[in-house]
Amino acid sequence: MDADRKAQDPTLVCTCSDLYLYQIQQAIVEGEDEYNEIMQYNDTLPRCGECQDHVDALVAASTIQYNDQPQDK
Repeated sequence: MDADRKAQDPTLVCTCSDLYLYQIQQAIVEGEDEYNEIMQYNDTLPRCGECQDHVDALVAASTIQYNDQPQDK
């Protein structure tokens, strides 16, 4: 991971694969919730793995957000 590059752009999640926040979020919206699946959705594979915690946090936050929505009955 290139920490300097990541610090320059807060929307950059993975410097190895050039994955940005919107790409991770799109994969999550499409139903991906595993790190490896999200990488594959974006036509890449995990490399150094240092972004995994960030990706997992995005998945967890989206799950909380969706679970907080009222359920249709």
